[in-house]
Amino acid sequence: MAFRLAKRPNESRLGIITRQKILYWLAAMIAVLVAGTIIGLIWADTSDVAGLIAVATNIVGGVGIVALLIALAVVTRRERQTT
Repeated sequence: MAFRLAKRPNESRLGIITRQKILYWLAAMIAVLVAGTIIGLIWADTSDVAGLIAVATNIVGGVGIVALLIALAVVTRRERQTT
């Protein structure tokens, strides 16, 4: 990877990430968010650990979705500028 970045000094690491990879990771983050919500709805009232897991997965899912949406916007904008 360092070799590919050395060839293109003007590009950031987002230039290597494709839109398809971002969409796959976005689907994974949505799955994490749904799993956290299900855990929270079913088991959070009976166990403190389940509540902690639900909160952690919801935070990770939410932050991941926001970060991936920003990355998707950047990659899409760069694709439009090059065409």
